[in-house]
Amino acid sequence: MVIKMQGKPLIEGFRTRPRPSTTTQEVQKVVQCAAASSLTVVARSGGHSYAAFGLGGKDGSLVVDLSKMKSLSVDPATGWAICQTGNLLGNLAQGIWDQAQRALPHGTCPYVGTGGHTAYGGFGMFGRTAGLLLDRVISAEVVLANGTVVLASSDSYDDLFWAIRGAAPSFGIVTQWTFDTLPAPPITINYEITYQSQVSKQDAARALSAMQSFAASNPSPKLSLLCPISPDQAGSVSFKFYGSFYGEESEFTSTIQPFINMLPGSPQLTHNSFNWIDGLVAITGPLDTSKPEDPNTFFAKSILIRPESLLSNDSWSSWVDYMTSTSTTLSYWSQLDMYGGVISDVAEDATAYSHRDAILNIQFYGSAPQGQPPFPQEGIAFMDGLVSSLEPNVQSAYPNYIDPTLTPEQWHTQYYANNYQRLTVLKKAYDPNNVFSFPQSIEVAP
Repeated sequence: MVIKMQGKPLIEGFRTRPRPSTTTQEVQKVVQCAAASSLTVVARSGGHSYAAFGLGGKDGSLVVDLSKMKSLSVDPATGWAICQTGNLLGNLAQGIWDQAQRALPHGTCPYVGTGGHTAYGGFGMFGRTAGLLLDRVISAEVVLANGTVVLASSDSYDDLFWAIRGAAPSFGIVTQWTFDTLPAPPITINYEITYQSQVSKQDAARALSAMQSFAASNPSPKLSLLCPISPDQAGSVSFKFYGSFYGEESEFTSTIQPFINMLPGSPQLTHNSFNWIDGLVAITGPLDTSKPEDPNTFFAKSILIRPESLLSNDSWSSWVDYMTSTSTTLSYWSQLDMYGGVISDVAEDATAYSHRDAILNIQFYGSAPQGQPPFPQEGIAFMDGLVSSLEPNVQSAYPNYIDPTLTPEQWHTQYYANNYQRLTVLKKAYDPNNVFSFPQSIEVAP
């Protein structure tokens, strides 16, 4: 663990350099000291928070850096993996494979931290088959605001267990998760659906609408489907469809063909079969995170499309028109991920994470010129326009794609829906003095 304040090492006694540790006991002491000194505390796992909330999101926060807490072990008898929250997704995926050839559902960026990723959902390509990463949590070791350590599970501190599966950073510091891993699927089929020539704006909009219709049909949970899209240099947009299927080729063909039939023009399907870990690496790139990640200055937004609020054909056309006619200094892209599958089998109020019936998760991501700070102010307006050209009245968003420009009323509803009020009551019970506080932390109930 490394302790930082306002981005600089916090001097402790005569020490002028942070002292790494791998102990929960040291986290306890830091939280107790901070609470007694009326300092707000945040935990940093992978440091990948879109709004830098892992660094407090504001000046004056004490940051507990967990990056050295990387213990990871799998019990071969139960398949349970005990994972300290300094592990990144690359460490987790490679570790449980190497130890026991096990798998978990999670995102595809190896550098994302397991702490925040699990806490706010943990959606990824294996999610429609195996759920969100937080759905695989058996228990969590949590340091509370008073410095005590508890084990939250369905049998102990069950209300806290409910809260941390969707809003953990507001309630304590999770020092380790216990995951119920799965046997790795024996076959992973990675595929792409592409066009060999430029697609018109009209056909691009039709293809996007087709993806929405296909997702709404609730296809096999063994299938993931993604669509990255960005403007091209010829006045249209560049996009493809890709994903994985966790099963036999004959079943894959019968699952994907209805979608291909819905697409305009003459798309081409290619696919290859892998074992689990090779199929994952073919999508994510190397899982090794020993080298620093390349920096980037960016801003992102998201929306979740639900069955009762499907987007019209005009909405998809409006979005494509915006991308092809509105200028910006940003380098930007968007990505549609098919949601649903077993994620939707869980009740909306079963965990603090509430978005269970969505069919699409759309991320909008813009980088500053050359990826360097500062992020231009016009870029915020452009990204807002990019979203509103598709959906002007956003009701749901994915909390791991944190948008710091949302008003409290917006993020309460978009991230937590009907679960927010219960979260404020539990916040009052577990952190009445708001020790764990950042710009979008759960508020303490009156």
